[in-house]
Amino acid sequence: MPEEQGQTTMARATNDERPMTPGGASVADASRREPLPFAWLLFTAVWLLFPAGFVVQALRTDISPVQVLAFLASVAAIVAVFLWLMLRYPFPAAGLAPRELRLRIGLLLVLAVLALYVELAYGGGVPYRFMYVVIAAAVTLPTRHAAWTIATVTVVVSGVYAAQLGWNEFATSWRDLVPFPLIGIGMIAVSRLVVTIRELDEARKEIARLAVAEERLRFARDLHDLLGHSLSLITLKSELAGRLLPESPEKAAEEIHDIEGVARRSLREVREAVAGYRRPALGEELAGAREMLEAAGIEVRIENETDILPGGMDSVLAWTVREGATNVIRHSRAENCRVELTQNEDAVRAEITDDGPGPSPTANDTGSGLSGLAERAAAKGGEFEAGPLPGGGFRLRVRLPLRSGENTPIEPVPKSDETHEEQRR
Repeated sequence: MPEEQGQTTMARATNDERPMTPGGASVADASRREPLPFAWLLFTAVWLLFPAGFVVQALRTDISPVQVLAFLASVAAIVAVFLWLMLRYPFPAAGLAPRELRLRIGLLLVLAVLALYVELAYGGGVPYRFMYVVIAAAVTLPTRHAAWTIATVTVVVSGVYAAQLGWNEFATSWRDLVPFPLIGIGMIAVSRLVVTIRELDEARKEIARLAVAEERLRFARDLHDLLGHSLSLITLKSELAGRLLPESPEKAAEEIHDIEGVARRSLREVREAVAGYRRPALGEELAGAREMLEAAGIEVRIENETDILPGGMDSVLAWTVREGATNVIRHSRAENCRVELTQNEDAVRAEITDDGPGPSPTANDTGSGLSGLAERAAAKGGEFEAGPLPGGGFRLRVRLPLRSGENTPIEPVPKSDETHEEQRR
């Protein structure tokens, strides 16, 4: 019996082979898609207050106007590069593209060169201008690169400080440089925390999208099974009424009355499915399968040995009976059909077999009922099997395990003959 196979599409990287985030944007842009929090803007602005004292101190020294201009231009360049890094490239994702990594390292080198120039030309004391390099590296580079950059900057700062003080005095003042690696490590932790929070938010949104897709798939599957069964029965009864009309108008009228009942029931089931409340009962589906198969001229034998089933299994078996009976009528061209339901201590099993040769060569009727049934069985940890038999015919089998944790019984399922009589009444 032909079944439609779905195909999955996967997002691919762009031509420059930049990694992709779950939302589809490249990692290069991932750190800039979300607006920066106000606290981060305030944190960045606070660091701009520290050059003010250094500028005032440098201007009080005896330097020429050219040196003043060079000094102010250098400080302005440090502030501009620092702001560009902090506001443009903070909190990178783990898989940063090589081109983006080179760009950030290049800007950090420019910042480091400017800081080195200001310290050697105008500085004195602890070279705090390098703190801007440490902070910018911690929040704009991946963890490993940030750690190596901070270690390198700390070594350079130690050399500059030692050159300014002399090695003897540096031996007693090296503790002034302890804040550099400590602040760097702290800022790496802050950056990783922000990245983790953003990744968790992306994961939450992705889970929500998948839940919506799963619910759409469930609804489409239920709608297919509901309408496929009902419309097949309406078609069969319409054909039968058309054949009976010339010779037996009374019987044709009965069939037309049945068609009206099936149509009303289908409308009710669709409304229940839309509302999310539809869960077919096994007893009802066994009676419906008998009625539909007999209307199609197929001799049916139903054996139901199940008793009390755990919650949810009755629904899966009901869908199995419905889909199996529908496929027998649509595709098998069978004369006999057997529906067998058995239950033991470990599992419950539903098996539907027919003796038909299968679809006609010209048939092009396809559907997704069997694939949907396989998904339902898999959701319960069960086994699904559908295929032709060696001696001819077709078999559909679903086996569901009875786990000890499932102790929510439903009402006992009536035996097939009793159910059929109740349905008739």
